[in-house]
Amino acid sequence: MLIKRRNVLGSLGGMAMLPLLVESLQATETTDTNTILVVIYLQGGNDGLNTVIPLPQYKYYYNLRTPADPPPGEALAYPLDALQLLAFDSNPSVPPLQATEYAFAPPMVAMRDLYATGNLAVIAGVGLPLAEINGLSHSNATMDWMTGQINIGLVQPSGWLGSTLVNVNGGSLGPTCSMSGNIPLLITTETQPLVINPPMDYFGVHYGVSDDGKKLAEVYKAISNIPALSTSGQADEAVMQTALTDIGIVKSLAKKEKAKDYPLPSWLDYQLRDIGRLIAGNSGIRGFFAEQGGYDTHSAQALSQPNLLAELGQAIVNFYEYLSSLNVTKNVVVMTVSDFGRRPNANLNFGTDHGAASVSFVFGNQVKGGVYGTYPSLKKFDPNGNLKVNVDFRNVLSDLIVAMGGNPTPILGETWPSLGFI
Repeated sequence: MLIKRRNVLGSLGGMAMLPLLVESLQATETTDTNTILVVIYLQGGNDGLNTVIPLPQYKYYYNLRTPADPPPGEALAYPLDALQLLAFDSNPSVPPLQATEYAFAPPMVAMRDLYATGNLAVIAGVGLPLAEINGLSHSNATMDWMTGQINIGLVQPSGWLGSTLVNVNGGSLGPTCSMSGNIPLLITTETQPLVINPPMDYFGVHYGVSDDGKKLAEVYKAISNIPALSTSGQADEAVMQTALTDIGIVKSLAKKEKAKDYPLPSWLDYQLRDIGRLIAGNSGIRGFFAEQGGYDTHSAQALSQPNLLAELGQAIVNFYEYLSSLNVTKNVVVMTVSDFGRRPNANLNFGTDHGAASVSFVFGNQVKGGVYGTYPSLKKFDPNGNLKVNVDFRNVLSDLIVAMGGNPTPILGETWPSLGFI
């Protein structure tokens, strides 16, 4: 029995096999462009309005985000003078104090530095269309972003990035890898991603102490001697040999690329560090998934979201500085996505509830920096009272699929015009 792509191994806890209970979209031919895409998922629904602030609409922003008598430190609206220090225009070469169009939230100093390189695209007003019936549901919105489909019901299509790379030879480890255990973006009926729970140094089957797969081999040997399981022996052997091979390769890469001086202040940094090590080690993996949680800010948003945004920007900077030190940034692109945005007005708990339009970032040497899409009006909202989505999320995915060498039409179900950011 030939198992094309196998997997799924978890670090710090053994081998987990995930059933292929998914319906695949039509596989597409992929032209190998060598682009490596790292998707960072901001779990919970990031508030785009407090991530990138439209300076010409500041009066409306301030009124929407300033409920009566917030406790000390819990006001959502940033002061205008603080925003001017991180201001930017559609032209990335305009310095902050001269820019008048937008501003990053004050904690996003690192992101402002990335924008100044001319390689950061800000996708404004992006989100799910009104045609998505349950677009304010975390599970529905997440699955839409992962699959490039809307209103999919109980039938889960393959992930759009997995489908893009299904015909790519990613080497012995396969073309995709998740660092969070979350795999809908990467899984297809033909392929499953490698799953690593950082740090990759301990990747394998563990019984308290790593044994580089020796314990796994013992388990397989014991199972193969049980007569009742003999009919599935070929499948068992294929899975087991794949697991042993993966363990050996990942262990070898971990020893080769130690990244000893990599800063690790957050869990996102751990994920990006190991992605960087796999890239630097020429693992052949082309699509990566990482995750940062905590963006479901229904209350006391000012006490959490600023820290998350600061962490996000710095983690991306740390990642690229590491790759730059090894001269391997050329083909690497990072994108951020989130379930949905938040409502335009602050709630009585000094947070924000589920909304629609938000903001996404795409960064890399191939990226043409600037602002893409139209920032939503803070005076006229959609029929549900949310910020209007001016860029359908599939439009962004389409450009990235093309950059990866894929054909977006069979994956997304229709053709989308290029936004031109890559």
